[in-house]
Amino acid sequence: MIEPEPQLQLEALMPQVLLLDLAGVNPLFSQDYRELVASPNILSMADLARIQANVASYWRYVTLLTACNDTGTMEVTSAVIPMDTPFQSVLKQITHLTQLDATESWETLVLDEKLTLGMTHQAIDIISKRLQVLGDLTTWSETTQVYTEELMVGIKQFQLRHGLKQDGVIGKQTLYWLNQSPKTRAVLLAKNTIRKRLFERKLAPSYLLINIPAFDMTLVDNGTTVLKSKVIVGKPSRQTPILDSQISSVVLNPDWRVPSSILRRDILPQIKKNGYYLSERKFDVYDYNGQKVQHTPEEWQALASTSFPYKLVQRPGAKNALGKYKFHFENSFSVYLHDTSEPSLFNKDNRALSSGCIRIEKVSELAQWFKEHLVKDKRLWDKLAPEVSHAQWFALSEKLPVHLVYWTAWLEDNGQDHYRSDIYNLEPELTNAVPAAVLDIR
Repeated sequence: MIEPEPQLQLEALMPQVLLLDLAGVNPLFSQDYRELVASPNILSMADLARIQANVASYWRYVTLLTACNDTGTMEVTSAVIPMDTPFQSVLKQITHLTQLDATESWETLVLDEKLTLGMTHQAIDIISKRLQVLGDLTTWSETTQVYTEELMVGIKQFQLRHGLKQDGVIGKQTLYWLNQSPKTRAVLLAKNTIRKRLFERKLAPSYLLINIPAFDMTLVDNGTTVLKSKVIVGKPSRQTPILDSQISSVVLNPDWRVPSSILRRDILPQIKKNGYYLSERKFDVYDYNGQKVQHTPEEWQALASTSFPYKLVQRPGAKNALGKYKFHFENSFSVYLHDTSEPSLFNKDNRALSSGCIRIEKVSELAQWFKEHLVKDKRLWDKLAPEVSHAQWFALSEKLPVHLVYWTAWLEDNGQDHYRSDIYNLEPELTNAVPAAVLDIR
């Protein structure tokens, strides 16, 4: 027997409907929200009950779908409308953003140069006010038109919330986000919240999560976040896939068996330019019978312009593209988590740089967690850890779920909203958003 939903008052029902309207889950909620806004004082109890039933039906459908996928049962007996504190924080924020959109003008700003501390520009006043209404600047002074120290503090906070380099410079990316209206933000937050709530219903107590556009990794152990790290993900032309899998083994000092796509796109052009490339990067070359092949640098350069009938394996060591650790999980895309031989790339704010795999900045800490919690043969691990020339696979006592997700908006625990660029053009709200035109940027 299904328990009845608690009766929501109008002030609690309206943001629930607004969220579902903005998220676009069903045109019905657009009609319901217009009805709530247009005539809140004359709606009958029957009208409110009908609208609440629509909200409850959506969340019950989500719960039934999740229950069916996870356990094969369709039984749901408890109330399903989300009422938890994090969800209420999202409702509060999208309501605030919607109200801002109705009361604030948000014309597109165009700059003829980057703005830095001390400069004067007529757009400064508008930028200051936008930061103030968005919560990044406590106060602002009209008609100053000067980029002050106080404004720079607000810009850096704004840049932090958008995953940008916190340099206080108002350039193309910062201006892009300054131009996104509160309505655009509300829609992004609503859609990503629904996406995240659906996803979270299937989470195990322990898991590894990669948020691709945030370039961020989170390790959760029995419900507690124990490690966060920057990551590098695939370029837009070689996207990291969205998927769910399980990490089944860890490789210490891995060798790298080069995929044919990377060989063709990346390595052969390097060999054409430098016949010593393979020896300098510690590659062994094998024919398709598994026999090792040797050639002179000049011969390698000539062969790189042919169909190149060989396979490359990069030996373990400092030059190895996978670094010291590789975390293997089954997938059809030949991607995995690993270390990197180029740690300086983690200093970039846009880290869509790889050929699809995920490189982890705090890879040693992650490997240590696996060793302490899941690696079966800890003694062999300790014995081989100092060694850099021998690859060793380690079995795990149990598999760890790994999730590669694509979330471009969310609330932190403190209620602060964050947004990230749509690096793979998967969000139509951002793909079709107003552009940021900064002319003559040097």
